[in-house]
Formats: sequence, structure tokens, C-alpha cells
Amino acid sequence: MIVYVPQDIMDRLFRQLKSVPKEIPEVLRNTINDTAKSARREVVAQAQKQYSVRAGAFNKSMQIENATKKHLQATLHSEGKPMPLYGFKKRKNIGPVAAKAQVLSRGSLKELLLKGGDDNGKDLKAFVQKMKKNGHYGIFERMTREERRKSTSQKRNAIKQLHAPSIPQMLGNEKDVYAVAQPIIVKELRKNLEKHIAAVMGGMK
Repeated sequence: MIVYVPQDIMDRLFRQLKSVPKEIPEVLRNTINDTAKSARREVVAQAQKQYSVRAGAFNKSMQIENATKKHLQATLHSEGKPMPLYGFKKRKNIGPVAAKAQVLSRGSLKELLLKGGDDNGKDLKAFVQKMKKNGHYGIFERMTREERRKSTSQKRNAIKQLHAPSIPQMLGNEKDVYAVAQPIIVKELRKNLEKHIAAVMGGMK
């Protein structure tokens, strides 16, 4: 996502600061960088409305490349692998009931089972387990015969950890995340611009 100042706002800025043109690059840089921070908060807030993952995970994934006086735009980008399903709203397996998880905020906890996935045609039920390597917990499911063939493990009891989409995939949902956040970001841009113009004009008194 790129944050920049549209031409109509640029024209207004040049009119208001025509007496001090040397201040314009700094006003633009500060405006864009403040707005980039606001944009990250707003995009995270909108994403949280769609997905049941904690804000910290979104913030950690989403980085800002700040604007400079020579490069007057800021870039928000996100990197990350598919997220372990354990990081979402979940309920561990209890008795014959498989573990449950909820990825979408507007959804509900759903039992995680693969119908007929066992070698004998029985359902494969997900379960919560502590990982031996690092001591972290995850939601796992036994592999199907086809998955074992493609895996390095041929053991019948081999397991795999279940994952949800990556944060970049969630944040890239234009319809539900960016599209909703965009009008608010533009409003923040105008507010930040007025703030920095006022600071310059106030300093001239």
C-alpha cells in the first residue's frame, strides 16, 4: 500500500506556502509519514474486524518505508508465512470432539475434521498438541495417505500443523480491508497536512 499526496491537495499546499516554498518538502514528508502510521492502524483495525487474530501479529508483520524529502511517498508492506491456526480463536479437542477454530471474526468456532481422511475411511480429527522442538502449542491433524506419499515421513501416524492464510493475504483483501480503510486514510492525510502547515505558519509569526 502506497501513501502519497494527491494532486489537488498538492495544489492547495503550494498556494498556502507560496511565500515559503523551501518548507514544502518537509511538510509533505511529515504529512505522509504521519499518515502512513495512521494508515497502518486503520488497516489493522479493519483486518481485525474480519479475522480473529490479535492486533500484535498484524503490527509486527506490517512495516513502513518512510517518505523522504526526495522521495515523497511512504510504502506499507507486509511479509509472512501462513499463520498457525493456534494463533486464532480456538477450542482444544475434548473427548470425541475435534479441536475447533475460528478464522473469520463474523464466523463461529468450527470443528476441524477431514471426513473420510483416514486410511480406513474414518474422519481425521484435529487436536491441540505441544511441539517437541520448541515447546510451542499448535493444532495438528494426522496426514492422509496421499500427504504421506508427498512428505518425507512415511509413518502412518505422521502429523501436520494446520494453518490459516498469511497476514499479507489477509491484508491484501481489497474488498474487506483496504477499500474500507481508504476513505479514512484520505481524511487523516488532510488533517495531518493542515497540522504541519499550521506549524510552519505559526513559526513565521
